[in-house]
Amino acid sequence: MKLATFALAAVLLAAPALAQDVAPPSDTVKVVVEKGVSMEVMGQAGEIEYKADGTFSGFDGQIQGTYKTNGNKLCITAEAVGMIDQCSEYPDGKKAGDTFELPSDMGPLKVTIRS
Repeated sequence: MKLATFALAAVLLAAPALAQDVAPPSDTVKVVVEKGVSMEVMGQAGEIEYKADGTFSGFDGQIQGTYKTNGNKLCITAEAVGMIDQCSEYPDGKKAGDTFELPSDMGPLKVTIRS
């Protein structure tokens, strides 16, 4: 699982920075935060859960921190990624149960929104 944490951290470090103006979360980001996701990183799978208080944890507690939303971006701050905001852009129109890929430097990340 440490490989998964390292891989997730590396992917998030490569993501674009958070914009200054905060937009309401997109429908996809809203359902991701409400339901959580299963994510596969370099063949390692783990769950990520987001709480209403702005915190998240994942991969059996190996990565945890805080999150913010900004339109179609979900940005996290976690010790594993240097305590700076790291953002990923989520595609529009996704709902619970949908699976999609997010680009990364290590190849696509497979993301499934939990039902």
